[in-house]
Amino acid sequence: LQELHEVRTRITKACERLQVEKLPLVQLFWSNYDIKRYVDVALMLTELKEEGLIQEIGATNFDLKRLQELHKAGVPLVSHQVQLSALDQRAVQSGMADWCADHDVSLIAFGTVGSGILSEKYLGRDRPPTQEEKNTPSMKMYSKTAERFGSWTLVQELLQTMNAVATDVKRSGRCDGASIANVAQRYVLDTKAVASVLVGVRNKNHIEDNVRTHSFELTNAERDAIQAVLDKRKGPLGDVWDIERGYV
Repeated sequence: LQELHEVRTRITKACERLQVEKLPLVQLFWSNYDIKRYVDVALMLTELKEEGLIQEIGATNFDLKRLQELHKAGVPLVSHQVQLSALDQRAVQSGMADWCADHDVSLIAFGTVGSGILSEKYLGRDRPPTQEEKNTPSMKMYSKTAERFGSWTLVQELLQTMNAVATDVKRSGRCDGASIANVAQRYVLDTKAVASVLVGVRNKNHIEDNVRTHSFELTNAERDAIQAVLDKRKGPLGDVWDIERGYV
């Protein structure tokens, strides 16, 4: 009861801070599976949903096994936020995307452009981001993702392929300003169960750039060309957030 009271207090304070009667979406993250209380806490959130303090419940960076545990326990999950990009296919290779599609759980993808690694900025570069360029936590994390994906030569092959796709998109009249980043985002959006992508926006131009992603579709041939490069990848291995939790 004390734990439920603590969770309720946190949710109530968040409602007050946002000046809303209920939180539209609360997503649960659990860093250490050895502390087996994630189902208990998720069920507490479920109780608060029934009380009207929470509208919907989601999860963040769970693996498929634990996501299934939450579902089996009766937690009404509607979303699961995961790192997912052409450089990081763990949510796909684990079977999670298929399972989510079958159980009406929408994937919310972040890291879709790898802090800008999947962009024209790195196209044709003879080396990966330098130490000076790894000046944010985001760039440090996604540089590691790129290293796990494969050699820098393979990353360049992916960039060249996405650049060719962007050129085709522009030439076909589907989107005049299509970029590598737009193609990278579109590829993820077309992935099974993905409902949306989270992107970092630092200025008005970034908003305009990202809106373009929603103005075109990829052809099967274009998706196949990207997938052919992804099939050569070495990693990242395992399920969602396995590496970050030290399981791989």
